[in-house]
Amino acid sequence: MTFQEAAALLPNGLHDAELQHFAMDYVHRQLQFDLVVWIGDMDDPGRRELYRPARLTVDDVAFLVIEPPDISYPWRKAGPIRIDADEGQAQSSSALPSAPAGTSIVWMYLGELNTFLRFSAGNAALEWTGPEENRT
Repeated sequence: MTFQEAAALLPNGLHDAELQHFAMDYVHRQLQFDLVVWIGDMDDPGRRELYRPARLTVDDVAFLVIEPPDISYPWRKAGPIRIDADEGQAQSSSALPSAPAGTSIVWMYLGELNTFLRFSAGNAALEWTGPEENRT
């Protein structure tokens, strides 16, 4: 499954998910993201603020670009980092290599840092790592 197909399995994609942790395994060319995914339903007030922990694993990573945080944002303050992500080129000052065959370029915007992670992605897998939590 592609990154985009994995994100499409979620009711809101990765919009407003929270990044908890990520790790790059260069030996196995694999990225793992521990997230808390917003799975809420805007049309159902009782389920609007529903979240669930998940792990997103991406294989065949050829590159990872970690841009520095925007110094005008309060990035040194600890707390949740809301994200959004999709395939394709995001507006950025960092030049990227071409994505190898069988991969696509993915961007992940880190809201509280006002910056991007960008990487090439091959196969992706999403697994739930905990129960739903209603934050209302």
